[in-house]
Amino acid sequence: MRDKKGTRTRAVAVDALTRRFGDSVSLDTIYCSSPYLDLNIQDQGLVRELVDGVLRNRGKIDFYISSLSNRRLSRIDEVVLWILRVSLYEMESLRIPHYASVHTAVSLCKSVGKTSARGFVNAVLREFQRRPPELPEGNSSKALAIRYSHPRWLVNRYLNRWGFQTTIELLDRNNRLPEPTLWVNPSRIEIPEFRKRLVADGFEVEVVEVVPNCTRVTGRGVTGHALYRDGYCFFMDISSQLVASLVDMTGKRVVGDFCAAPGGKSFLLASQLDADALLVSSDVSRRRLGFMKRRAAQYRIKGVNLVQADLVKGSPFGCSFDFVLVDVPCSGLGTIRSNPDIRWIIRESDLRQYQQRQLEILTSGFVALKRGRCLVYSTCSTEPEENEQVVEEFLGLQKQAELVKGFFRTFPGNEAGDGFFAAQVRRV
Repeated sequence: MRDKKGTRTRAVAVDALTRRFGDSVSLDTIYCSSPYLDLNIQDQGLVRELVDGVLRNRGKIDFYISSLSNRRLSRIDEVVLWILRVSLYEMESLRIPHYASVHTAVSLCKSVGKTSARGFVNAVLREFQRRPPELPEGNSSKALAIRYSHPRWLVNRYLNRWGFQTTIELLDRNNRLPEPTLWVNPSRIEIPEFRKRLVADGFEVEVVEVVPNCTRVTGRGVTGHALYRDGYCFFMDISSQLVASLVDMTGKRVVGDFCAAPGGKSFLLASQLDADALLVSSDVSRRRLGFMKRRAAQYRIKGVNLVQADLVKGSPFGCSFDFVLVDVPCSGLGTIRSNPDIRWIIRESDLRQYQQRQLEILTSGFVALKRGRCLVYSTCSTEPEENEQVVEEFLGLQKQAELVKGFFRTFPGNEAGDGFFAAQVRRV
């Protein structure tokens, strides 16, 4: 019975990885449907551990597979390859006896219709058990890409831009678990009371002073706590919270959050506005706006006016805004720590494609501003094509635009969160 349960759990992990990369289904979607939801809470946690662990270590694991099998990865059946990846991650990183991992992997081959691969999988895993391959040493981009499990093109970019030491810091940071920072809804509860109630239930709570209403919470099961379930708080990366707090909202009468869904930054802006201020939150996707509407109701966020608009095609608004946040769609390469699949999804050629859309959306946000007012352009990317280059090209095209202060980045730097970029632009 134990073997069948272990095989089933790992089959769900393999299915999730196969669907993510074979069918381009997001992990969020996968975790909201069967077969994942058919598992108990403990097994769901193991699936996430296996999936995220494989994604954070895939480059290293693929090196192991190539070394142990003497086969090109492209010649291995896709499902069999994911079985090997899951099993090797488990053998190297989890406290599970190696013989049990090998047995489960061989059983899994049969259960997913890959019976003929059982001997191959058994041989690779047994060889790893006897003699794990040594990882390449040195500071070359190839060696770093394998040891830190990043695509080589991205490692090359880091090295060319920041040098060896900063690159190592970023690669290491990308492979750590994200910090559990929560935004606490000030309209529902004050920080001292929030902290008191969680501490009383066994959680550790640290108030993060650099951004309003932010806490760092450690302890198992916080999403099951009443304060979380009832909409008093939600998880949000500290860097994302910083971006939404860069500009003081005091006295702002009409505020826009363009590309607003799923809504976190809009909710932070709403909490800073006067009661009679107007917040317009727009997004191109009606479905995402519907999700944002449900979230606003859950957290009892008032004063958020949702508008569907495709800002790539221009602004539907007049120049009536006192402030606009333009948090554009991007590669997300600054959020590899929180979204480890991104490193294997995004290609270098994608960056230029994002750039043109970002420039058009920034222009639409700018023309909605009143004279003398500012907008914030932001991304969750580390790459200059989406950041500095977009803003610099925009400033060259818009003679009424001027940069306020320098560029804001959370990496390189000491901030604990993901890699965000922001720039304040004033309409003169």
